[in-house]
Amino acid sequence: MSYDRLSLSARALLLAATAMTAAPVLAADEQPTDPLAAMPADDGIYDDIDGEEIVVTAPRLAGQLDTDYAAEAELDEAAIASYGVSNVEELLAALAPQTRSGRGRGSGRPIILVNGRRIGGFGEVRNLPPEAIAKVEIFPEEVALQYGYSADERVVNLVLKPNFRQISVEAEGGIPTKGGRFQSELEPSFLAIGDNGRFNLTAGWEHATMLRESERGLAYDDPVQAGEAPVRSLLPATDEYKIDATIQRSLNKLTDASLNVRFDQTDSLSLLGPRLGDVTDALERDSRSRNLSTTASINGMIGDWRWSASGNYADADQRTLTDRNAMGGGRDRFDSSQQTFGGSANLSGTVTEGWAGPIRLSATAGYSGLRFDSRSDNANGVTTSDLARDLPGVFGSLTIPLLDPEYEVGKLGRVSLTLSGQYQDPSDFSALKSWGANVNWGVTGNLSLVASFNQDEAAPGIQQLGAAPLITPAVTYYDFTTGQTVQITTTTGGNPFLLAEQRRDVKLGLNWSPPMVEGLNFSINYNRNKSYDTANSLPLLTPEIEAAFPDRVTRDANGVLIALDQRPVNFDRSENSQIRWGINFGKSFGQAQGAGGPGRFGAGAGGRRSDGAAPPPPPPGEGGAASPRPDGERPAAAGDAPRGPGGGAPRMGGARRGPGGPGGMFGGPQGGRWQLSFYHTIKLTDKILIRPGVPELDLLDGSATGNGGGSNRHLFELDGGLFNKGWGFRLSAKYDSGSRVVGGANGDLDFGDLATFNVRVFLDFNQKPKLTEDLPFLKGSRLRLSVDNVFDAQRKITDASGVVPLNYQPGYLDPLGRYVELEWRKSF
Repeated sequence: MSYDRLSLSARALLLAATAMTAAPVLAADEQPTDPLAAMPADDGIYDDIDGEEIVVTAPRLAGQLDTDYAAEAELDEAAIASYGVSNVEELLAALAPQTRSGRGRGSGRPIILVNGRRIGGFGEVRNLPPEAIAKVEIFPEEVALQYGYSADERVVNLVLKPNFRQISVEAEGGIPTKGGRFQSELEPSFLAIGDNGRFNLTAGWEHATMLRESERGLAYDDPVQAGEAPVRSLLPATDEYKIDATIQRSLNKLTDASLNVRFDQTDSLSLLGPRLGDVTDALERDSRSRNLSTTASINGMIGDWRWSASGNYADADQRTLTDRNAMGGGRDRFDSSQQTFGGSANLSGTVTEGWAGPIRLSATAGYSGLRFDSRSDNANGVTTSDLARDLPGVFGSLTIPLLDPEYEVGKLGRVSLTLSGQYQDPSDFSALKSWGANVNWGVTGNLSLVASFNQDEAAPGIQQLGAAPLITPAVTYYDFTTGQTVQITTTTGGNPFLLAEQRRDVKLGLNWSPPMVEGLNFSINYNRNKSYDTANSLPLLTPEIEAAFPDRVTRDANGVLIALDQRPVNFDRSENSQIRWGINFGKSFGQAQGAGGPGRFGAGAGGRRSDGAAPPPPPPGEGGAASPRPDGERPAAAGDAPRGPGGGAPRMGGARRGPGGPGGMFGGPQGGRWQLSFYHTIKLTDKILIRPGVPELDLLDGSATGNGGGSNRHLFELDGGLFNKGWGFRLSAKYDSGSRVVGGANGDLDFGDLATFNVRVFLDFNQKPKLTEDLPFLKGSRLRLSVDNVFDAQRKITDASGVVPLNYQPGYLDPLGRYVELEWRKSF
């Protein structure tokens, strides 16, 4: 595929982005004509009067992050409401393009802080409703170092409202437009936030029916396989039950503690094909998983130093029963049990005053333990494994200001250097060492640059090392060597001979909020990752991979593939690099600027140096520090003491913020808001050397390691929305440029480009007072209609003759296709 080729799908996506930018023009038609509506509210703070110019700012919210790094995005109440989500988990999913890390490390989920403080785990905030959040801040990976985490993921800070109470019930149901499956969910929840802390209790039940191959009209090369379609499932039938509780309490003015407990159980049933001698009786796989997890944390202050401690325990049990396809029947049984536990303590604060500001230290000591037991009982006998890993470690970072005009050191803005290091000593591996360095340059209050380098070591997962073998019969698989789609037996499990991974990452980033356009933010990042001895499952079986791992492949006398060992292997070396740039743009309309104004979406915020978090919430009537002015100077605020060399540097910069709006469901009657974000990722290199002596795989030029083909050169992501007078509309779209895989009996395999569009329309009845007066039961309700994959787009995969291999038919790649869901949420 040509580097610059863009399909009709790509052009449609770009046209959609252009259409979204028309929202400000449409919004302008709804501006109020009442001249009083444009007047600022009484609670605005007039902090700069120069001639006839009046600048209106508002206090920072207690709990906002106070850091040198610019926020890459901020959402106020109106912006959060415009997403039409039901909880923090859904909100983070919607914000994935903004929160995704370019490093490609970590778990994929950003690091979560609440009111500028560490928490015990994601479970503490997973079910918080959006109405309870006053602001969301998104920061680059480097901010994680200040809180005792490695710089693998971005940081999201949730600022909660100080007083909030809600009982809600959510019911939803959805079906693919092609039919064959129905999914439903019921979830009641309770949340109370008060002066002494918060309590959140959520329960839930989810159900999904089975989807069979016969319900997707698949084509088969073999008429026998076509007759087996009713006894093969594409998606299993599932039932999930869960209950989740979090309690957080303020022990005194400076110390708070929290506890989260969650239990969930999932039952699933899959069909694997006909039994021997009876094509109408299906082989079944019956699975049950149960998970219990607990986390606890405590935060406090000792003088100017912030401390925190957390602990966790989780127990995950799984049982899988698979019918044997042999005379006499019987069932293979696989059981596994995994316990994870650990704790950590973090201390952060100012060590001493440097020539350009305070030198800050963050130090963390931790321990994690893992126990994994499994037992596989199949026709070949019984196999057991009993694995354990203990992982003590220490981590630290030191931030040193180098330049700061406020200290009369340099005139090129603020520059700081952060050094970090980590040492871990796993019980089943040699010691692991990591270190990194990053430079942050705050050129102005609206422009910042970041450069970082990290070198670290990582051990393979314990299940990658020692999970018991799991044999699965009758798996549909495309064989590149013969060009056939065949039924094979696969073996998965652990490989005890895996090596530790060595990683070296480089990042260069720029974040800019143009002062002449309020609410606009631009960011661009370059990432390069190099890894050695990466542990992965056996890649897609191309001729190159088969030549590298001949002992993993079993063929019959005619060369037909009959079995494949997919247990993990080490890649000798991998290297990839990319550029990712994007914009965030959003504004409010139809309201007075000073009365619940827009705040800011997507603008970078300068911050004051501290131990990494904002101070505890002030007493009522004390607003804290005022926001910086657009010219980068820090305005005076109550309680500020003069600063200078030897006394701590004042903050130099930051972005404009509007006053926060009133509360209420989905932000209350705050007028309207539009928002747009657009990101483009360009893969520059993506190469893998499987083993010395075999050709290097170029995933951008004909090679592949997975069933999804090679790497996509281009990825475009669009997200936009409009929220006004209770009505909300959101559009998200994604386009990737496809790839190709060279070789095989039928020539090259072409993975076409793909563009998908998702639409969400919702109505907040609280902003329809006349309707709720006539129908009181609608008060506190929201109705939401979601359509995923609006155009039922499917990636087209063809061989050199234009034929779609059986395993790459749309029914296998995306069994659901276009999916429609209706949700009703009632809050009390």
